[in-house]
Amino acid sequence: MSSGKYAYDATPQRALALGRLFDRHGAERRILTQVLDNVRVGVFLLGPNARLDFANAPGRAMLEEGALLVERMGLLTATTPKLQRALRGALAVAEDGNEAGPLSLLASPPLRYSVRALPLMAGEGQATNALRSAKVAVYVRKISPADPLALEALARLYECTPGEVRVIDAVMKVDGMKALAQFLGLTQATVKTHLHNVFRKTHTSGQRELVKLIAGFAEPQQE
Repeated sequence: MSSGKYAYDATPQRALALGRLFDRHGAERRILTQVLDNVRVGVFLLGPNARLDFANAPGRAMLEEGALLVERMGLLTATTPKLQRALRGALAVAEDGNEAGPLSLLASPPLRYSVRALPLMAGEGQATNALRSAKVAVYVRKISPADPLALEALARLYECTPGEVRVIDAVMKVDGMKALAQFLGLTQATVKTHLHNVFRKTHTSGQRELVKLIAGFAEPQQE
């Protein structure tokens, strides 16, 4: 049975529309808030210096979970220094008027998230409240680890060996070549060989694209 929630793809055009809609008053803003509460991704509207101006229902749930993001002193903050550096970098890009991401961020394993930050351009007129002064829209989607059936289907489709499937599974759970090697009990050279073969077979260009493919978020670009 459907949960009643629907997908919401983050695009610069939608970020622009979101900014213009939140620049409205009263009933229109309440309707938009209700709509955003029923999407499957966390949506955060941020003012200067990562000030948290708005979070939809999935976003508030993520803050309560505290695996990737929390609210500290009114600011949207990542839970570890490494994640915070990635978040700050994405916000800086968006504040300069450019799209950042999607970033694949690993919180406490195996919780992985896809994060995009886009400039939030308000409509004409002077901002009079926190929502109307929001500058950046951040979209956060939780990526589920691949289940055994999904891995089996992927292995059949791309003719992956059992060793390659183990590496694919590990990519969803840990970050970095050293961590992958330790997790699998293999040498880094062996992991690199498996990854190279997986990238070639799946037509992906790196671990980020591979994660998106496994999670079903995007199809790899064909050569």
